[in-house]
Amino acid sequence: MMAAMGNGLVEAALEAFEAWREVPRLERRRLIEAWLEQLGLVREELAQLLTQETGKPITLARGEVGRAEATLRATVEAVGGFGEEAVPYDLMAGAEGCRAVLRRFPVGPVLAITPFNFPVNLAVHKLAPALAAGCSAIWKPCPQAPRTSALLGESFQAASRQVGAPRNLLQLAAPDPAAAEALAKDPRIAAVSFTGSERVGRHLEQVLAGKRLLLELGGNGAVVVDEGVDAAAVARHLAPAAVAGAGQSCSKAQRIYVHRNLWNTFAPAFVAAVQALPVGDPMDPATVVGPLIDEATARRMDEGLDRAVAAGAEILLRGPRQGALLPPAILTGLPEEDPLQCEEAFSPITVLTPVSSFEEGLDRAAATRFGLRASAYSRDQRHLRLAESKLRAGGVLLNLPPTFRLDAAPFGGVRASGNGFEGPRWAMEGFTEGRLIVEGPAL
Repeated sequence: MMAAMGNGLVEAALEAFEAWREVPRLERRRLIEAWLEQLGLVREELAQLLTQETGKPITLARGEVGRAEATLRATVEAVGGFGEEAVPYDLMAGAEGCRAVLRRFPVGPVLAITPFNFPVNLAVHKLAPALAAGCSAIWKPCPQAPRTSALLGESFQAASRQVGAPRNLLQLAAPDPAAAEALAKDPRIAAVSFTGSERVGRHLEQVLAGKRLLLELGGNGAVVVDEGVDAAAVARHLAPAAVAGAGQSCSKAQRIYVHRNLWNTFAPAFVAAVQALPVGDPMDPATVVGPLIDEATARRMDEGLDRAVAAGAEILLRGPRQGALLPPAILTGLPEEDPLQCEEAFSPITVLTPVSSFEEGLDRAAATRFGLRASAYSRDQRHLRLAESKLRAGGVLLNLPPTFRLDAAPFGGVRASGNGFEGPRWAMEGFTEGRLIVEGPAL
């Protein structure tokens, strides 16, 4: 599947949309089922390419491809219950003899823009619901994984041929930001779905004012750990959430606030749990922490650690950088205004902070402009209910790490972390518009 550029992409997408929008849901479901089948045929090849191009450890890469298959299965299930909802007009005074349904109609061609950290599953999370909803799609993948993206696109094209779907229903755009922005601005593109940095997301908001824009941006995931929990067990929960895949996840555990009464037990347990995770060659199935996406990023984060130490932070764990490989680092005593606290680290760097009470931890966890994922661990049900109300995030995880995600469930952020939800059932809402259809008695 060759990447293409220019207005021809939009023209082809519009033509495909006009043919696809009237296709019954049965046929749309068959297409997603066929894609699931084709993806299964290239499962291992896709995982190998993903690791070779991005450095994601092979076990995690295989897990991502498996998650993409789960996303397709969830899309298949969502199609059957999506598109039409009965409205009980017969229970409303003045509507005698009327019938009503709320129907959802596809908005038109969709532009999907996806990042390098989950180049397979995040693409499927956008493309499958858009296609299942009756839209055509143009996909602008990340530039860091061209062969991975091409193979994923080819698996879809094989599925499309298998069921006889319209040509150009899904097209792969060149991974060029300027070209993608030009596509997004085209008035014939009905919706843009973007996952990436807050900076780019805010730029898109400015240049696409008035257009349907679905954003999944960054985060600086906070975790609050109450006294009374099993410190070692919580540490084992949180260690991979903080550093797996070099911490290149928007929902990683970045800021961990620990009740002071648990600090002397939890801090060493967390350091030990992180140290137990294998670091190194991403092609080794045992590896959990591989390299960052490139050496420049690793160097920048290593310099951030130097700056934090100069600002008075205490290092609990750190190792020497080797090219793009930055070993996990754990800090404490870091000011809240330090970038490693208030911005998205997107690296295997974690900040531990002791707090005097669970409530203080919640307050400090919520003191951020981000709102993607947050977690709280406690054995006190009153504290967990308090966490539900105080942690302003699109996902609040109780006694679970912030990275915990089921691909059939809603996933999204608030405030600087974006808007709307992904997850096939909810993503389909973003690619459709509701229309209330009311029919009165014949006259």
